[in-house]
Amino acid sequence: MRLLYITYKVDPRDTLVGYVVGWLNGLAKQMELIDVICLASGEANLSGNVRVHSLGKERGASRLSRVVTFLRLAWSLTSQADAVFCQFSPEYVIAISLFAKLRRVPIMLWYTHRHVSWRLRLAAMLADRIVTASPESFQLESDKVRVIGHGIDTKKFQIPTSKSQIPKIVLSVGRRAPIKNYELLITSTQYLPKDVHVRIVGGDEGNAPRGYAQTLQEQINALGLSDRITLVGAVAYDRIPVEYQNAAIHVNLCPTGGLDKAVLEGMACGAITLVRNETFRAVLGDLAEQLIVASENPKEIAARLESLLNLSNEDRRAMSGRLREIVVNGFGEDALTKKLATELSNLR
Repeated sequence: MRLLYITYKVDPRDTLVGYVVGWLNGLAKQMELIDVICLASGEANLSGNVRVHSLGKERGASRLSRVVTFLRLAWSLTSQADAVFCQFSPEYVIAISLFAKLRRVPIMLWYTHRHVSWRLRLAAMLADRIVTASPESFQLESDKVRVIGHGIDTKKFQIPTSKSQIPKIVLSVGRRAPIKNYELLITSTQYLPKDVHVRIVGGDEGNAPRGYAQTLQEQINALGLSDRITLVGAVAYDRIPVEYQNAAIHVNLCPTGGLDKAVLEGMACGAITLVRNETFRAVLGDLAEQLIVASENPKEIAARLESLLNLSNEDRRAMSGRLREIVVNGFGEDALTKKLATELSNLR
């Protein structure tokens, strides 16, 4: 197949979508050629049959310039494509649909978010297939939807070969947004032992509420926790594995919804991971009772974190190994890209 792939950014260091490079290289094994249209790009080690066409946001191209470039590329590249894959945004489906429909090229959308907008409803009508990570990750009912899981690079995200001492670090990874419940984590920290340090890793990524980082810092200061909680900010994607590997506990307090990719990345690194999201109950199996906390009570969350911090070395190693095994067996990048290729092929 010759595939037209439309995505936000192709850059292995990008804090949110650095993994796109891995997806492209995985799909490249299944495709004759992949042409990528993206808003911006960085230096990336891509397979020889992947061609990247940036709209120039990284060079400061104006919005009008990007629109004109997209229209030119869309007209040219749909004539060569057997299918179009739109990743993340329903707007990409809407933008490419006229060109694809005129040339009878099928469109597949990847979408993993609880939010339902009029744009998503329109994109769902225009797309021929929709793929998502879990039933909760796509909130519209449609017979076009296929649930295929996530794709984690388990070579990049892995258990460190040696870890002589377990640091008392509680880590939370994700963009700064109220849905991540960082306020709850900050409040819970005051009930943890004073030698426990919390690292909150993630940037504003352009869609955080105005002044949100300052609001979080003010809460930290008001509780007298400035020496125990660090708002790290954005960390390059290729450095994220080190954060997981250096932490004793990874915590994600998002409410029940789709499968958060950060949770799976932490698990792949063997990080003992506490979540509130009930979607992970089936994923975690008999570990769910230890690693899912339904409560929003800060004292209860702190008690669960402290219990995990106090695991024996033997129990910690066993749990770490099982968490990684879950991701390797069920959510590996190679398996996902093969599923994507199969769904794309079935559209023809």
